[in-house]
Amino acid sequence: MNANRGFTLVEILIALMIFSVISVLAYRATAALTDGELRLTQEAAHWRAIEQVFTRLEADVRQALPRPLAEGGHTLPPWRGQHEPQRRVELQFARAAPGLPTTVSTARGQRMAYVWQRNENGGALELLYWPAFDNLPNTAPQRYLLLDGIAYFRLDYLSRNGDWIDEWPPADKTTSDAPLPRAVRVQLAAADGAVVERLFALQ
Repeated sequence: MNANRGFTLVEILIALMIFSVISVLAYRATAALTDGELRLTQEAAHWRAIEQVFTRLEADVRQALPRPLAEGGHTLPPWRGQHEPQRRVELQFARAAPGLPTTVSTARGQRMAYVWQRNENGGALELLYWPAFDNLPNTAPQRYLLLDGIAYFRLDYLSRNGDWIDEWPPADKTTSDAPLPRAVRVQLAAADGAVVERLFALQ
């Protein structure tokens, strides 16, 4: 037998085929790991954004003021929560500006609102700012998108008698004597169905 015999064409083809199979398997494994890492990164970023919204909302509601708002000749309650099931949720209130007096008589700050609206991605949560506490009729607020792809958003308010209600002021209160709620409960569902709930007490 010739000890120096080289590889035959069949042996080379078999080796190439094995190498190709191994390469394909390695590529698929690498692609799966990359896709998984990308999904985890996107998921982590999504939940960080949700947590940032809760942090912002908590800071804002804790600085809410029992100061009536005005638009043109109309008086608005200092805290107004509106709820249209599965369509729209809005919370509008007067907020003290950081570093400024927080007593009602001398307070300066802003009128603001959190609005969730149903859309093709499930729903979008926006933050609205008005130029001042009291504004001319039809003054347009500045709008900022906080989150998109929110399938469900709900706000409930704790009344003075211990009841949770989904609109504010309570039916037995007028605009002029409507107090702030004792607390606000927030429920939010992401597109994957995961539900997060937070409870914020007001000052």
